[in-house]
Amino acid sequence: MQNLCQWAMWSVLLWSSLTLEYSASLPKFEWIDPQTHEKLLCHKCPPGMSIVKPCTRDDFTECLTCDYGKYIPYWNTLDRCMYCNFPCGTLEVEVAPCMLTQNRVCECKPGYHAEKLLCIKHTKCPPGSGVVQHGNPREDTQCSVCPEGSFSSKHSIEETCQTHRNCDAEDLRVNVPGTIFHDAYCTACRTKKDLEVGLGKTPLPPNWLSQHLLFDVCFSPVLSLLGTGVCLKAALDFVPFQLKSPRRLQQLHSQLTQIAPGTEKKKPIEELQVDLHNHLFLLKRLHGRQQAWNMVQVALTKLKLERILQNVLSRFSVV
Repeated sequence: MQNLCQWAMWSVLLWSSLTLEYSASLPKFEWIDPQTHEKLLCHKCPPGMSIVKPCTRDDFTECLTCDYGKYIPYWNTLDRCMYCNFPCGTLEVEVAPCMLTQNRVCECKPGYHAEKLLCIKHTKCPPGSGVVQHGNPREDTQCSVCPEGSFSSKHSIEETCQTHRNCDAEDLRVNVPGTIFHDAYCTACRTKKDLEVGLGKTPLPPNWLSQHLLFDVCFSPVLSLLGTGVCLKAALDFVPFQLKSPRRLQQLHSQLTQIAPGTEKKKPIEELQVDLHNHLFLLKRLHGRQQAWNMVQVALTKLKLERILQNVLSRFSVV
């Protein structure tokens, strides 16, 4: 029984010691009691509470929990809590809610960044430039002109510069060289000049037909049974990049879509060429290569672009 009493006494003393030690470590502030004019060291109120009444010689500081929508994030002597920020706007997301001990924190939603207290859409890198640093809630997209041997063909906040296709590595011929605005376009179709050399004095390499024509080359009655698919694709890839006038590019695009040119912001010629190429790709998907090529021939003729048409016909054997 005596041991139990001793243990209880030591427990009370230890608890009192720890309580006093903890109390001594709490933040304090000097206060002069207006009644007694005595200088006191009062405890500050903890985060999430404001002060109601400073301490006296006999009583601790009296604190009050903040109301909903208010906060205090630190030990304090404030007599009122602070209001949380307004709810996040439509272009923002909440990353920290309003709580007793913290303010509401908002940031711009994905695709936007903060600029002069507003959320602004990330800048899209233009064709010919790629993203080197993606935009985030605090910073806009950073772009850089594509280095030699690479390209970017669209306005984008995501796309980096892509390496040009290597036609030689695929045992193909370069049909349209790559630029910073578009990829290189390769083909297995040989030009008429290539075929004339091969069918004339200079013999074709062994297995040339099977390796390079892929049963799809289209020149000479001897080869007509092999079809025109590869050469038609090559011709359709080739056409957009032969037009060097923005007006002509827009006219051809309009002729093929049957839609009058819009009043949108003027685009550089390189972007118009890529737009036309993309539309021709869509026509191939919808109507097949032969029908797409027929449509292009009609459009070129209507626009009196026979020189472009003759250039294609002299280069590729298409009908």
